[in-house]
Amino acid sequence: MFIVISMHKSPLRIICLGALLLMSVSSFGQDATLTAKWKSFDGAHFPYSKWIAKNGNAPRAVIIGVHGISGAASDFSNLGSDLSQKGISVYAYELRGQGNDPDPERVGDLKDVQLWFSDLNSFISSVRKEIGSVPIFLYGESLGSLILMHGFSEISEENKEQIKGMIYSSPLIALPGKLPPIKNLLVRTAMLLWPSYRVSLRSLSGGGESKVSEGEDHWEQMAKTKHYVPKFTLRILDTIERMVFSSSEAASKIKKPVLVLHPGKDIFTKPHEVDHFFNSLEAKDKSKKLFKESHHLLAFDKERDELFKIVFGWIKDRS
Repeated sequence: MFIVISMHKSPLRIICLGALLLMSVSSFGQDATLTAKWKSFDGAHFPYSKWIAKNGNAPRAVIIGVHGISGAASDFSNLGSDLSQKGISVYAYELRGQGNDPDPERVGDLKDVQLWFSDLNSFISSVRKEIGSVPIFLYGESLGSLILMHGFSEISEENKEQIKGMIYSSPLIALPGKLPPIKNLLVRTAMLLWPSYRVSLRSLSGGGESKVSEGEDHWEQMAKTKHYVPKFTLRILDTIERMVFSSSEAASKIKKPVLVLHPGKDIFTKPHEVDHFFNSLEAKDKSKKLFKESHHLLAFDKERDELFKIVFGWIKDRS
């Protein structure tokens, strides 16, 4: 996968976030069959997908995947297809407010970040009813990593006990650029006065050239997916920005084993920023892998086979 993004200048800090989210939008996964629906803490129902271990016995371990912005559970299709052949089951649910949310009024918005955290805990509980005492590993991709970092403290003690490790793939732990104080004030004022105002990631990025591969426009490719979200509220973008800037603090409080996976060609989060984030983690058991030739969506890039091998080996050693 090769991605090129060209942005025009804009007065809003949130443009940096918009461009970053543009990079992290997933439209590469095949639209996996949404096998069932689960009920969250507030009675809302969401689809989920699963790739069950094909070893004929109970799985060695279970991965619970959390996808990125404008992504879908199908973003874990490559990972699930590979690891299910090796005795590891993969479950992934559709995020509230993203493209496969059954309620169209919620798509592109999130009124309270606590909803993401409570959904995470509810899904873990739902999966545990199906798998029994099998070890669980949480796997966040891009925005999904932020949800795991910030939402871990909201997971019940019973659920935490069964979680044996955390995997952060292309975690959003930094944003490019800085906004002058006066412009930052304008953004914050807009957030307060009209948090439900919706903007497209394309407009935030300036609408310039954007490719996922040679000869194919990123916007056209994205629009082909069923889960593509054309516009997001200022409220949800502000929420994500706040999560980014407090990611190291949140992640440092988690003592579970951690595996950080980072693409060397991620044009937003640089290797030295990942190093700083990794060094801030207080977990005694922590590992990091740089995929020098890959871009943001590791499971769909040229080094994906190495990715699957590393993830399998890391889980095998801890389950």
